[in-house]
Amino acid sequence: MPQTASPTSNLYRIEARPDGVALVLAGDWGAATHLPTTPRVVDELLGATGADASGQAVVDGRELVSAHPRVAALVYGVNQQLRKRDVALRYEGLPESVQALVTLARPAAATDTTVRRAHWLTRLGERGRMRLGSVSNTAELIGNAFAATPKLAVGRAQARWVDFMALIRETGASSLPVVTIVNLLIGAVLGFVGAVQLATFGAGLYLADLVGIAVAREMAAIMTAFIMAGRIGATFAAHLATMEANEEIDALRMIGVSPFEFLVLPRLTALTLMMPLLFLYAAALGIGGGMIVAELVLNTSPASFLGRLQDAVAVRHFVIGFIKAVCFGVLIALASCYLGMRAGRNAAEVGRAATRTVVVSIIGIIVIDAIFALCTNALGV
Repeated sequence: MPQTASPTSNLYRIEARPDGVALVLAGDWGAATHLPTTPRVVDELLGATGADASGQAVVDGRELVSAHPRVAALVYGVNQQLRKRDVALRYEGLPESVQALVTLARPAAATDTTVRRAHWLTRLGERGRMRLGSVSNTAELIGNAFAATPKLAVGRAQARWVDFMALIRETGASSLPVVTIVNLLIGAVLGFVGAVQLATFGAGLYLADLVGIAVAREMAAIMTAFIMAGRIGATFAAHLATMEANEEIDALRMIGVSPFEFLVLPRLTALTLMMPLLFLYAAALGIGGGMIVAELVLNTSPASFLGRLQDAVAVRHFVIGFIKAVCFGVLIALASCYLGMRAGRNAAEVGRAATRTVVVSIIGIIVIDAIFALCTNALGV
């Protein structure tokens, strides 16, 4: 069989075969110091007998010592050059790793890049379908919460006690430092603002009314909810989104474990239980901050402040704040778990899930607080 040897090295040779010209690759390309260039190999292929006549060429890799990426680079370049000259190239005995690299680097087939914008009715319908899907998924999540909570109460849910206790610690004790600082300062700020205005009218004693009612009904629950949305909600969403990206949630489904009972229900229960307790702690700190300012600015003794506070702030104010805290905890837990488990399977989607959780939670907190304000005003409480 006629053979044309390459004059440059022993890494390849050109053979004329009945079915076309062949580029036979041989040797160890990783240890070679001088490699053949793509243009030279292409010229030798086209100049060989039978290349133009048959219109096809073969890359034979059966004599290769190792599958080095250098081989893939040469094969890819030869393939691109021969395609421009309408010469088909096929592979024989080429290592799978080399073929995979060539396929990965090969550009996609040319397609029609003209994008026709859909009719506005079609776009409107698509958006409506997506919104309805979101509403349906949210309703399903809430329904699962109502259905699975009794199972958790009797110990029949597919959840681990050790995970639940870790979540209790994370949402409760680990959140105390930031809750302490924020609510103490919020109470002090309310005290400063109220003291300046009330001192003008000689009504400094009523600072206890201002701080007590504002903290009990609004500020303690809202500020604690904001903290938990940024600290715990984002953490839950990022954790679940990472599990979704790593297909860990799919693995739970495959082994018959409910992702809702194993992942969502412990987080929902832990945050719902801890938020009211954190609210009571935050309310005490906020009132304490106002009391400190009253003593420093208005020379109001703590005994006088607490006495006025007891007369002015009824239990119903704390009850309203307590109920708000429960609602805020449920909202943050459901939003973080919903967005985390429906995130995409890449790192960027993990960040988006955490960001969206914080935004949705904050907006939801404000909306719920506004609804409470309307309802309590209508009921006169």
